[in-house]
Amino acid sequence: MTAFALIGNNGFTTEDHPQPELWAEVLAGAGLQEFEYFADHLEPVIFRQVVEGESEFLQATRAAMARYGLTVFSGATARVSYLLNLLSHPYADMRACGREWMRAFIDLTRKLGGRFISGHYDCISLPEVAQDLPGALDRLVEGLVEVAGYARDAGLEGIFLEVMHRPQLQPYTIAGARELIDWLNRLAPLPFHIHVDTGHMAFVEGYADHQPADRDVYRWLSTPFGRNEWLLVHAQQTDARASRHWPFTARYNRRGIIDARRVIQAIARSGVSRAVLALEVLYPRATPLARIRPDIIASARYWREAFAALGYQRRGVSDLSGGRPPTGGRGPLDSGWFVREEKQGDEEAGLG
Repeated sequence: MTAFALIGNNGFTTEDHPQPELWAEVLAGAGLQEFEYFADHLEPVIFRQVVEGESEFLQATRAAMARYGLTVFSGATARVSYLLNLLSHPYADMRACGREWMRAFIDLTRKLGGRFISGHYDCISLPEVAQDLPGALDRLVEGLVEVAGYARDAGLEGIFLEVMHRPQLQPYTIAGARELIDWLNRLAPLPFHIHVDTGHMAFVEGYADHQPADRDVYRWLSTPFGRNEWLLVHAQQTDARASRHWPFTARYNRRGIIDARRVIQAIARSGVSRAVLALEVLYPRATPLARIRPDIIASARYWREAFAALGYQRRGVSDLSGGRPPTGGRGPLDSGWFVREEKQGDEEAGLG
């Protein structure tokens, strides 16, 4: 039986509203007490002194989280990590800097209380995709394994690796994702889990190894990966032409291809133990919070209504895993999980 959690993501605004209390109020107003912390708010290398010194802005961030009752589930890499050749760079000195960025990102995550990191950690160069993809993947895996050791020592419980949408951003096929997750888990001292974005597959065209199944978000969600213990989903409304990051409002639900009930049913078919759905709704620059706030609230309501319609109820962590949080001790998602009692006929209906 899969237990589900619904969380937020504060990437809906970054440089337009840097004051932490502004995004914190939006998340709390939507009832999203746990969230992914978007690293664009506090880029961990440029603002290293703020993180290491726990200076004014970090303290303000913690204070806003405490005021609104928020906790960080994971640090999210945001935009910079897939714009740069970090861990697979063809030059060793640049790879060393890429690993240092990852260590700083882990430090930021832990300073804010996060137990996981999530997102994407590299972009492979076009010449290497064409001429030596296996060599680039070797370097990527080597870097991630080293980073996983640092993450373990820092107190993280796992790493989510995000599925992307072109060969430079691995993995981007179902077969490739299963292979890469298994490869990492054979070598790394910390578990790697798959991270699926609902907008990263339907529009992908022109690559021979990207098959029709790879363009089907529901095939991704119903596929077990690795240990099948955790799944992180970036939930966004989208169409089949681009990764839109639209909200789940009536207007965009009419235009989009993502149906919450089908998402939940597909994930349940995978048999994964824990599925975390993070609302990753993003906006053009200079979008006012007065527009953003009702969209986030409506999106959270849409997903809660989908869980209720499928017979899921909210349960505290004491109702799961023999009275212990799934990660042991006080862990993420203490505010509870959506679970349902299996009934006869669920399997045939695609709900079990």
